[in-house]
Amino acid sequence: MMISSPLASPSALKAPLFSIPSGLAVGGSSSSSAAGSSQQSHSRRKEELCLQILRTFCEVSEIQLSDHTIFRYACLHHFKAAKAKAAIQNCHDKHYLDLRMQGELAEQFRACVLLPLPADLTTKKGNSSVFYMRPSRYNPTKTPTKKIIENMCYILNDRCNTRQRARDGVAFVANMKGWTMHNFSMDYCRQFMHCLQGHIVPTRVELFLIVNPPSWFGNVWKLMKPMLSRSFSRKVHIVKQEKLADYLMNGYEQFLPDDLIASGISTSEIVEDYVDLKRYEDEDETGFELSL
Repeated sequence: MMISSPLASPSALKAPLFSIPSGLAVGGSSSSSAAGSSQQSHSRRKEELCLQILRTFCEVSEIQLSDHTIFRYACLHHFKAAKAKAAIQNCHDKHYLDLRMQGELAEQFRACVLLPLPADLTTKKGNSSVFYMRPSRYNPTKTPTKKIIENMCYILNDRCNTRQRARDGVAFVANMKGWTMHNFSMDYCRQFMHCLQGHIVPTRVELFLIVNPPSWFGNVWKLMKPMLSRSFSRKVHIVKQEKLADYLMNGYEQFLPDDLIASGISTSEIVEDYVDLKRYEDEDETGFELSL
């Protein structure tokens, strides 16, 4: 964990936030190009060998996973077949991999607790897409933890819907404004951190920014840190709002919600646009009309 320490913001984004989807420069000497080509070829062979091992394992074990989901497991574990195989074997609740935007899940999104930010927003390094949370809107004594985990898993699945996006991973921004211990429980925190580390659905979280926490948050961090692997804890940064520029792409302000910066996009608009789009896409994929 790194600790750094609000923010003048440009105008909010006017274009649609989510829409239905509608040269590589070569340089250097021939010898360096050949070396690079050889490395890429070796990497591709390693990846394909890992994927073949996992496909065979799933077939023999009668585990039904799509080829893309198998790729996500391989990617999460850096194409180390033994680790990816163990993760597949330990995935005991596969419904999280097949969530649909309907019913209670859609209502949970409308609570504006966890939401994806527009896909054009990426991190400064690694090109990871960004999702956002307002933890003060979630009370673990009033809403079952399973609902917030499904909320997060849907986003994680959606933001890894291509091989390139699975490679790029995601970044998580938590706006701690208004957060109190009423919004915390050990069980909720443990399940949430478990999910963020890829143990429920195979998505690589590359960055976790805790923004503007209360002064006493260090006491909570002492409870959270043992829940994280050493490698994941290095991805966690506690920052002041103005330090977001160190981690997010230039012009990031135009993509942020209005409950983080005053001139940002309407948070409810982000959610409604996303829910409407995903309801449409999920309905089209399953071939039946989703319930309200």
